[in-house]
Amino acid sequence: MINRVTKGSALVAGIAVAAASLLVGSATSAGAADQVAAATAAMRPYLAVPTKINQTVPLNGKYSTAKPWIIITCELPQCHVISDGAVAAAKAAKMPYKVTSYNTTDGATLTAAVKNALQFNPVAVTPIGYSQALWNNLQPLYKQAGVFITPMALGDSVPSDVVTQGAAGGADYIKAGQVMANYVIATSKGTSKALVMDVPAYAVLKAFGDGFKAQMAKGCSGCKVTSLDLTPAQLATNGIVPAIISALQKDRSIDYLVNTDGAFIGGLEPALKAAGITGLNIVSGSPDINNATAVKNGTQLAIIASPESQYGWIGMDIVLRTMLKMNVPLADGGRPIQLLTKQNIGTPSVAGMTAPDDYQAQYKKLWGVS
Repeated sequence: MINRVTKGSALVAGIAVAAASLLVGSATSAGAADQVAAATAAMRPYLAVPTKINQTVPLNGKYSTAKPWIIITCELPQCHVISDGAVAAAKAAKMPYKVTSYNTTDGATLTAAVKNALQFNPVAVTPIGYSQALWNNLQPLYKQAGVFITPMALGDSVPSDVVTQGAAGGADYIKAGQVMANYVIATSKGTSKALVMDVPAYAVLKAFGDGFKAQMAKGCSGCKVTSLDLTPAQLATNGIVPAIISALQKDRSIDYLVNTDGAFIGGLEPALKAAGITGLNIVSGSPDINNATAVKNGTQLAIIASPESQYGWIGMDIVLRTMLKMNVPLADGGRPIQLLTKQNIGTPSVAGMTAPDDYQAQYKKLWGVS
C-alpha cells in the first residue's frame, strides 16, 4: 500500500502555497492572476488523501441472495481490475455472481453479452464501460424480465425504470476532468497549450475530456486546447503513441499532454525521446501503476487517482439499494477523487490509488455484513 504522508493538511497547504507563489506572481494580467488563483484554490482539496466513501446511509433491511448479479467485463486490463473489485464486493455481500465478457473492438459483442445475461435469471446486470447506446434497445426486454441494469464506468448512462444510477459514471469523470484542468491552469500560470488525447467511443473517457475542456474554456482565457480523438482500433493496434507523436510534431508549441486514460500511453516516453520532443508536461486520468511511477520519478507531472477496484463496491451498493427500493443519489454519492503529484504520491502502488484505505470495511458496515 502507498506510503502516504499522514500530515495531509500540511502537505496540501505546502503544495498550494508553492503553487500560488509560482503562479500568481508571474501571471500576465490581473484577470489571468485571478484565474490562476481560482484554479489553485479549486484544486487544493483534491491533494488530500480521501478518508471516507461518499455513501453514508446504511441499508434499510435484508436483501435477497436468491438470484445472481451478472458482471460483464472486457479484455482491457482496467476492465479486469474493475470486475475483480465487483467480485470481491459480491463475495463480501454474500451475493451470488457470474462474470461474462465482451471485446471493445466489436461493440456487437457487448450488445450480445447484455442480452445473453438474461439467461441466468439475474437480479441485476452490470456492463462495464463503452456506451449505453450498445444495449439501450434491450431495456424493454429487461423490463419484461424484471431485471435492472446497473452500469459501471460508463459515461453516458441515462437512468430509467430499468437503468439505475451507475457506478463511476459520467459525473465522476467530468469532475475528475475539471480537477485536472484546474491543475493545468495553475501549474502553467494560465498559459498552457494542451493536447487532449481521447478515445471518445469509451463514454467515460469522453466525459473526462469534456470536463477538462469545459473547465479550461471557462477558467483560462490564456490557454489553448487541441483535441486528438482516437479509436478503439488504434488502441488495439498500438496506434495511440504514434498518433500523439505526430500531433506533437505538427505543433511544437504544445506544452501539456492530457491523457483521458493514462494506461493507453505505454511506451510514450522513449517515443518522445526518439522524436526529440522535450519539455512536455504529461498528466492523465484513469492511470495505471506505470503512470504513478512516472509521476514519482518526475517524468510525468500528475494523475487523477482512479480507484478502479472500488467501482465494483459502489456498483454492489447500488444494486443492494435498488433491491431494497432505497433512494440512490447521483453515482451513489460519487467516487473519491485525488490529484496525485510528485509531492504527495508517496510510494506508487495500485493500492495507493484506491483511497480510502478501508473502503471495503466502510461498505461492509453499511451493508451489515462482517
